[in-house]
Parts: sequence; structure tokens; C-alpha cells
Amino acid sequence: MSLFGSIPVSASGIEAMQTWIDAIAGNLANINDAVPGNAPTYQEQVPVVAPDAAVPTAPGQPGTGVSVVAVALGSSTGKLAYDPSNPLADAQGYVRYPDVSLSQQLVDLVEAQQSYQANATAVRRAVSAYQSALTMGS
Repeated sequence: MSLFGSIPVSASGIEAMQTWIDAIAGNLANINDAVPGNAPTYQEQVPVVAPDAAVPTAPGQPGTGVSVVAVALGSSTGKLAYDPSNPLADAQGYVRYPDVSLSQQLVDLVEAQQSYQANATAVRRAVSAYQSALTMGS
């Protein structure tokens, strides 16, 4: 892989991690959304990232980046909670909350942020090396 090839690979990683961070933000924003006990809840969203298939590579060769190929949805069943004082409670006093784990979302957020930062650092270093190579001839 050339110096130029590392920039789009890292940029694709940045885009994928930004999609993941956005999905986590949506999951966290909807974590406490109650619905009546017999209704479906918000479904957790998790981007599915895969090697970029637009430019196939031979086995053992460097890749060309990644892309978000789908968004997997969690269960719409959620968690049933007895809360008869909730205005959304059904006749039996139950409401349903999304099955989204706050701790898992925070762990995922840290992982996505670290991956984002690693890719951004790789882009900065590639740009710096390219700029240094341009000044060598002058």
C-alpha cells in the first residue's frame, strides 16, 4: 500500500466509527422511552461494518477500507416494568422499555471513540509524511 492508499482506508474507518457513534447517541436518547405494555419498543441500532467490497483485493493483500453495510436492529420486545402511575401503563399497570443496556452503550462509545481517534491519527501522520516528502526535493 502506498502512502496515498492509507488516507482513504483511514477515512473509511472514520466514517464507519462516526456512524457507530451516531447510532449509540440514538440508542442513549431512546433508552427510557416507555410504551404501553402491549406495544413494541424502540429497537437498539448497531451498524454492521465490513471490508469494502467495491475494490476486491487478493488474499494477503492490504485492504481498501471498510463500510457500513447494514444496521442491525435489536429486539422490539423490550423489558416489561410494572408502573401503574405511568400515563402509558396498560390496563394491568405495565409499561415496556427498550432493551438497551446503558453500560454496553458506554463501552461501545469508548471503543468507537478510540477507533475514530486512531484513524484520525493515521490520516494526520500520512498527510505529514506526504508533506515531508514534498519538501525533500526543494
